[in-house]
Amino acid sequence: MLFWHLGGTLWLFRWIFRDPKVDIRFLLFGAILPDLIDLPVGTLLLADRFSTGELWFHSLILPSLFMTLVVIFTRRGRRRRAWMALGIGWLLHLLLDGMWTSQEVFAWPFFGWEIPQGEAPFWPLAWERALSDPWRWIKEAVALGYLAWLWVALGMGQRARRESTMKTGRLPDYVEAS
Repeated sequence: MLFWHLGGTLWLFRWIFRDPKVDIRFLLFGAILPDLIDLPVGTLLLADRFSTGELWFHSLILPSLFMTLVVIFTRRGRRRRAWMALGIGWLLHLLLDGMWTSQEVFAWPFFGWEIPQGEAPFWPLAWERALSDPWRWIKEAVALGYLAWLWVALGMGQRARRESTMKTGRLPDYVEAS
């Protein structure tokens, strides 16, 4: 659910924090980080042990420890803001996944050191679940719609605006209606 995490995180961040100085490169990386780590580890490297894409990076303790370390080891300024954006994106990923419904993973290790095993084999069953769950596709479509609207509203079709965003990590101001 790539668009759900990217679009949902960006919308939630802009709605809650309203911080125009945020580096969205870090925010959006944080929004997909748990899946970038847990999915290959749980379904490819340790498939016989876990057979799930929700492991340690989907727990609350790791982003909390990460953000604590950022506060301890960085000074105020652009660098801290960027790393905190990564942590916030990570936490918003957990929110958008509804991880609180899986307490053994979300509150790991407080309910024990074991992470529940998923149904094996993971990938054929994942495709079956994805194709049979219309809510998943609705969320993807809504998030993709938001990202498309934001692209147009911010004038990201202009090369200079895209390059500026890639260079600074900041979204441009809204384009004024002509």
